[in-house]
Amino acid sequence: MKRIIYLTAIILLAGATFMTSCKKDDDEDGPPNISFKGGATYISQDATLNTLEAFTIGITASSNTTSAATLTNLNISRTFDNQTWFSWDTALNVDHYDLNVSFLALTVEGVERIAFKVTDEKGISNEISLNITTESVAGPINFFTQKWLGSYDNNDTGSSFASIDGTVYMLADAKVNSEKVDLVYFFGATLGATLAAPDDGKAALVFTGPNGLDTWAQRNNTRFKKLDETTINWGDITDDTIIVEQTETGVDSSRISNTEDGLEAGDMLGFITASGKKGMILIDEIIPGAAGSISISVKVQQ
Repeated sequence: MKRIIYLTAIILLAGATFMTSCKKDDDEDGPPNISFKGGATYISQDATLNTLEAFTIGITASSNTTSAATLTNLNISRTFDNQTWFSWDTALNVDHYDLNVSFLALTVEGVERIAFKVTDEKGISNEISLNITTESVAGPINFFTQKWLGSYDNNDTGSSFASIDGTVYMLADAKVNSEKVDLVYFFGATLGATLAAPDDGKAALVFTGPNGLDTWAQRNNTRFKKLDETTINWGDITDDTIIVEQTETGVDSSRISNTEDGLEAGDMLGFITASGKKGMILIDEIIPGAAGSISISVKVQQ
């Protein structure tokens, strides 16, 4: 009887030793450490942001304290609507890694998952993630109705327009206020009715002389896009929601003219100013000719 008890004790002791050994191995093969940085500078937990709002996430990663396995890889992924639309990998060979990443919130409303996954030389990974909920927040706009701009031979009506306050400048005054001017108008022999950015090359050939565009201290790089006016109700634009939707892509032309993209009464254009403000233009009326003029209505972000 004593022998059986002794043998049982040996077996139990061996089992205890085995479990202790396994636990030690598990500790040695534990995952690397990774965590979000805290503080006002960073997003470190689930958050709700405006569409296209800028934000920063910071992370720190380090080797497992017990195993001391070197970090070999970091992956960043962004997943929306169950689709990973962004994935970025970088190779590492460090024991500690520190990173700040600048992001823009999505252009659409919804919930996005942003994940950071670190892997060590033993192939063991650890991942952290957070959710960013995007919401569209409509912004206020300024509305300028039937602003008349004259072509280069029209001595009575200015040809330069500032969307910040709706001012129409004669060329000499436009030069003095060049930092405000977003567009100029001219009726060209070949281009016809044309709205152009102050930095447009064709416009510089039209507005010459002592107050010509080449003499301005600042020539703003406003960019335009011809819109499909059949899908837009001008009266529905009471905030910047439609404006933002219509100017998400393709706003890359330094001028719009009736011989290129179609500039005539009833047309609508999207534009983005040098300062990044977005707006839309409705062509009210065009009086042809170098001494003619154009009437435009403008809605632009404040």
